[in-house]
Amino acid sequence: MKGKKFKIILGFLLVAIVSLLISIYYYNKPDVNVVKTNAAFVLTAKNLIEEYSADETSTNKKYTEKVIQVNGMVHEITTLKGNSIITIGNADQESSIICHMLSNQSQKALQLVKGQKISVKGVCTGYLLDVIMVRCILVE
Repeated sequence: MKGKKFKIILGFLLVAIVSLLISIYYYNKPDVNVVKTNAAFVLTAKNLIEEYSADETSTNKKYTEKVIQVNGMVHEITTLKGNSIITIGNADQESSIICHMLSNQSQKALQLVKGQKISVKGVCTGYLLDVIMVRCILVE
């Protein structure tokens, strides 16, 4: 009986240690360098929004946590805590793409004008009525 309890406790302990190590690995995983990484997908803002509107689940699997490049028109430029946020889309569309720029891109972003065509590369994090991208840069 004691041998069986020992094996069960040892099994739970091993599972806990492996789970802890996996958690530590993912917690400390470095961010993707958007500048050096090639975009996995290049698409227009309209196409990306339409894909998310049609089927959010499969589109999330396709784009989430991947570096993508989006081409579109500037709808709005704002700042939050010193970093620029560019909204790409049209006034006639319900959704848009919100791009949180890297801090070294803020000055470039503030020089853009509404209606200007741009290309932005960043990490897609999903869809919350708008497509959200983080760690974005302007592509020349």
